[in-house]
Amino acid sequence: MSERKFIASSELFSNFEVNICLYSVASLEDIIKIFTDELINLFSRNKLVNLIKKVESANFHIHSNSIEDIFTSDEDAIFYVCDHC
Repeated sequence: MSERKFIASSELFSNFEVNICLYSVASLEDIIKIFTDELINLFSRNKLVNLIKKVESANFHIHSNSIEDIFTSDEDAIFYVCDHC
């Protein structure tokens, strides 16, 4: 399985999770883009405009892991996408 689980570590978006196929990414920025796009799509489908604005202004990042760490991780590994610090 080439997917890994990414979970929001965030006061507002806490526990939102997305499985991302590693074949579709080349960088941490690619992961963040897919993650935030999924969050925005969820809010768009439900017409939650103010939450979309919050996502767009958030500074999402992955710290403590490089893209290489993610590529070589176990299939059941979980990574956290943070918007604080």
